[in-house]
Amino acid sequence: MNSMKKDGVNTPTDSNLVEEARKTLIGAKDWLLEDVALMGAYWHDKMGYTEAWIDANWHLVLEEGQDLIHELDEKEDAALLWLINHVNNNPVPLEDCHVVGDEVPAGEYTCMACGHNNLVLKTQALNACEVCHYGLLSSHD
Repeated sequence: MNSMKKDGVNTPTDSNLVEEARKTLIGAKDWLLEDVALMGAYWHDKMGYTEAWIDANWHLVLEEGQDLIHELDEKEDAALLWLINHVNNNPVPLEDCHVVGDEVPAGEYTCMACGHNNLVLKTQALNACEVCHYGLLSSHD
């Protein structure tokens, strides 16, 4: 078995490795700080440009923003309805369901609890089921 005796004195090779590692670490730190400074300057310029555009066009944002919000709300509602119908495997699509008090056209509405067909003769507020008084009815065929 070879046993090596550890020298208390650093050899020239060890000193060179330590010095090279130190130089590499200093270079990496400088490189990182330069990159951070460049990214900071880029985002500062980008945000400054964005803020200037908003300041110049604020009236357009206010005027058209409400229409966009309304359109997004409609799309979001439709997407949520589709998701609920398909994920839950609803036997009756939610858009065909009506709750007591909804204004509904004349037609036949099936109770979602007992299955009784409730007849509505004219456009009016929907009443509870005639049999079980449940408040959710469907116009689904």
